[in-house]
Amino acid sequence: MKRLIMRGVFALSIFWSATIAMGAISSTEQLVRDGLEAEQNMQPMVALESFSAAAKMSPEDAFIQQKIAQQLSDAAFVETDPDKRMRLAQEAMPYAQRAVELDPQSAVARLSIAVLYGKYAVEGDARTRLEYARQIHENAEQALSLDPQYAWGYHVLGKWHIELSQLGFATRAIVNLFLGGLPKASVEQGVKSLEKAVDIEPEALSHWVELGFAYQRAKRIDDAVVAWEKALQLPTLKIYDGPAKQRATAALAAQRQS
Repeated sequence: MKRLIMRGVFALSIFWSATIAMGAISSTEQLVRDGLEAEQNMQPMVALESFSAAAKMSPEDAFIQQKIAQQLSDAAFVETDPDKRMRLAQEAMPYAQRAVELDPQSAVARLSIAVLYGKYAVEGDARTRLEYARQIHENAEQALSLDPQYAWGYHVLGKWHIELSQLGFATRAIVNLFLGGLPKASVEQGVKSLEKAVDIEPEALSHWVELGFAYQRAKRIDDAVVAWEKALQLPTLKIYDGPAKQRATAALAAQRQS
């Protein structure tokens, strides 16, 4: 009888352990779904709460770690105070790096690091921007090596080429002397990268907006106008789409007045 009781207790403990584990999995999945819904609704801080709670239940989940980094990055994007923007970006970086540690094959996690270095650069002085430029390029290239069809990898790399191609001779000489140089940047490569982003993900209006500015830099004004007009025809789906449309609208207005 005692042996039967012990067997029953053991079986019951296994049952409850499995039930608790299944409940934890179910709760984590629900939190992730809630986070994704808030992200789709462009509510990064609401999404952050859900993903942070999910991370407590599944701390080794690379996807969740990257999502936390993304929400903080998106919150920095809409933040108007420069100091708060920088704090949010700095808070995001360890999560992006952790996501890469947990899943070294994740192109999304790797590109998150490039994006955050971009946010650091925006808030820094000229020397800081140039120092981070190398990190942006390196991580974007690594993301594309992991996923050659990753549109946002080409987007980031294209912007990098367009912005860095504007460095003057004197600035580039200083970079070479004090910062060890930078990879070669060109307008042509920037255009090619952004055209690739559009080819892969034509429904993403931000690709079209940046392609328009790349065409403008390449003095292909008619193509720039077409790209901006295309962007304005697409729906606003991401938190950064609204400001991108505003830039396209302003660029078209300026072009029509010129």
